[in-house]
Amino acid sequence: MEPTREVNATLVDLLDRVLEKGLVINADIIISVAGVPLVGINLKAALAGMETMLKYGMMKDWDQAQRAIARVEQVKIPLLEGEEVMLKTFGSLYYSEGIYSAWRKGQVYVTNKRVLLFRKEPEEMLFKANINRIKNVTNGKEGDNEELHITLNDNNIIKLHSNNSKELKNAIQKRIMAIAT
Repeated sequence: MEPTREVNATLVDLLDRVLEKGLVINADIIISVAGVPLVGINLKAALAGMETMLKYGMMKDWDQAQRAIARVEQVKIPLLEGEEVMLKTFGSLYYSEGIYSAWRKGQVYVTNKRVLLFRKEPEEMLFKANINRIKNVTNGKEGDNEELHITLNDNNIIKLHSNNSKELKNAIQKRIMAIAT
């Protein structure tokens, strides 16, 4: 590989290159006083993205162990009898009670019977509503964030945010239509 000089390279370009190709550092350091070696340091470090590390056979055992742990740790959400998950996506719920208000994160599930927001740790059901309790689903906006506003039959408005807001809205509306007919 021939070194090149890129005058318009940015820090992002450098980081992208290091993560894609990798960087290996081998250093032997000896600290001595009056010609007598006192401390020896042998440093070997590799810096790369996980995909690159795995491609070159590094950290495979760690990756497999982490994947095994993730499979075992999957929490089962409490589903009703005959209930099936139609859509699962990461999302958050705007929670406001008294002086406390925050976006509480978890997994949003749209099932054939309900809409749920479940947090894995600590395990907690943050929101649940039967589909037949949902009157309307509309898009909202708070600053730069797009939200879904779910209006319940009692006119309470629940604010949800998701990276897949459009897909989430479509899934909820589809379930509302299916139950209405």
